[in-house]
Amino acid sequence: MNFLNDQKTFSFKLGGVSCHELPCTVEVEQSGNTVTSVYSFDGGLRLTNVKKSYPEFDACEWVNYIENTGDAPTEIVSELYDCDCELPLEHEDPKAKSAYMPDPKKATRIYAPTGSHCVMGEFFSDPDYTENNKRVNHLYPGKSACFAASGGRSSSTRAPFFNVEKNGAGYVFAIGWTGQWNAEIGRTEDSLTFKSGIEDVNFRLLPGEKLRTSSVVIMPYEGDFVASQNKWRRLVRKHFSLIGSEGRPETGPLCTSIWGGMRSAAVIERVRAIKELALPLEYVWMDAGWCGGNTQPSASEFEGDWAEHTGDWRISPNIHPQGLRDVSEAIHGAGMKFLLWFEPERVRYQTPIVTEHPEYFLRNGESHNLLLNLGNEEAWSYCFETLSGIIEDLKIDCYRQDFNFAPLEYWRAADAEDRRGISEIKHITGLYRLWDALLEKFPGLIIDNCASGGRRIDIETLRRSMPMWRSDYQCPANYDADASQCHALGFNAWMPYSGIGTGRLYDEYRVRSAYASSQTSGYFYTENEPYAETPEKVAFLRKYLAEYLRVRPYFAEDFYPLTEYSDKPDAWCGWQLHNPEDGSGVLQLFRRESSPYDAATLSLRGLEAGRIYLFEDADGGEFSATAEELAAYRFEIPEKRKAKLYFYKAL
Repeated sequence: MNFLNDQKTFSFKLGGVSCHELPCTVEVEQSGNTVTSVYSFDGGLRLTNVKKSYPEFDACEWVNYIENTGDAPTEIVSELYDCDCELPLEHEDPKAKSAYMPDPKKATRIYAPTGSHCVMGEFFSDPDYTENNKRVNHLYPGKSACFAASGGRSSSTRAPFFNVEKNGAGYVFAIGWTGQWNAEIGRTEDSLTFKSGIEDVNFRLLPGEKLRTSSVVIMPYEGDFVASQNKWRRLVRKHFSLIGSEGRPETGPLCTSIWGGMRSAAVIERVRAIKELALPLEYVWMDAGWCGGNTQPSASEFEGDWAEHTGDWRISPNIHPQGLRDVSEAIHGAGMKFLLWFEPERVRYQTPIVTEHPEYFLRNGESHNLLLNLGNEEAWSYCFETLSGIIEDLKIDCYRQDFNFAPLEYWRAADAEDRRGISEIKHITGLYRLWDALLEKFPGLIIDNCASGGRRIDIETLRRSMPMWRSDYQCPANYDADASQCHALGFNAWMPYSGIGTGRLYDEYRVRSAYASSQTSGYFYTENEPYAETPEKVAFLRKYLAEYLRVRPYFAEDFYPLTEYSDKPDAWCGWQLHNPEDGSGVLQLFRRESSPYDAATLSLRGLEAGRIYLFEDADGGEFSATAEELAAYRFEIPEKRKAKLYFYKAL
């Protein structure tokens, strides 16, 4: 944390004046790796900065709390940047006017991943992207680049993660805010500036009011982009992940998804079949469609009126006469766990709770979607009691929280001009409080974070949950399997734990493309489609579920892309998963359907010079080679649209 010595790490204006120009007293207290600094300003405004260091990674994080200790409203707080710091970076001369574009290898490069928005390039970043003869993610002295979330969900369109690199050194930044964040990255000749916070705040604090704002994590590094991302993954795994924490699973779950509008009897029959067939599935994932006092059965997500009952958390007696208790008993009796879908923040206008307590909700014009206001204490209590009651009654093992609309305009419509940002801040901190309370009450519970796929991924949600459905691109039963490969190169660079679905086709290429740290199979999903109806399909499921379980632990280890990102059907795609502790790992290679190449040499990483490695082909056969021999080894895939899988270990 030495890179932050002797400088303030935040900024804001109070009454139009920079906080650094205002008189204040500062009290500092240190406990272990945590430093708490309290800044008290005239008029009663107090900002508490809590900074924690992670010496093993030379990283730090901090969060700010801002409060009014006076007996009158404060002056306007504006231009609030919870992170505002300057960091040393190798010297760079100003960009000269020239007919020649600058050497990209010498540039300051920003890796700024896209978010999740149903495209193949999700969480992908191209630091050398060129537009109008300019590399838009190259940063030169005197220039800056701005980024922001979209619609109030933290990783919708743009993700709150950045890696800024020059000549084999740089910084990884992560913004901890599940709403509308913004960031500005600037360059001087000898430093880098980074500013981040909650967008468009302009508020007075009322007497006694205290707010938590956004957090930030900064990790410096030396090495190339891939090495820095693996250092980052290790930091997230150790300090910012629910998975692997005390009392909770060591890996992401292997699930089978089942439509919630399916009748209980049909669900129980599928559970019975899974048990009798001895399929190694761990969780039964029940999707939407199960709730609403008058909701009728629906064979699939494309039937019935189930969507109009979102927000009515009564279990439908028409679909599940025993209130899902018999389903829960069947699942747990089969040795599996129960995952149940909820979407508590989005409520349809005609649900009973809207009539009973209209004050619980924020509205946006004539929209039929209402936002449950988690910043309202009574609404928060209603939500927590409702959710915890169902979780306790049904012995839910994984709580899945979805969020299928953009909340930003709801928050902004609710705020007065001198209170802009307050509704968002209170809602997001209410969300954190809700998840923290559920995790405390149910020590074995895990949370699946979904928001139209992976549109709410940030460092604060990662520390409380796991995005087990990181993209809605995989919603169609026959989605383009190459997209899963593209997503693997993107998402896995930034987080050790995330998940996707297989679709419903019995296809090796598709299933292997969908290996991740969590996986959901769709073969039992609907009531109007057959499941495991032939010995061949049963054998397929047994083979690839077992194979997946063998691969899964490696997704938490170091991740090395072996090919560049490409969404083209004539490419190869591949990656290496490597355990640096014991020298073992996995290679996944894909020759796409139009690729003319039947072999490739690969630059494997993490291997020890001179050591021999034994490679096992999952389809049969093995070979051994030294690290040096592997540099020239031809990995062959004679067939088009073929996936190959290798396990290796150091001898």
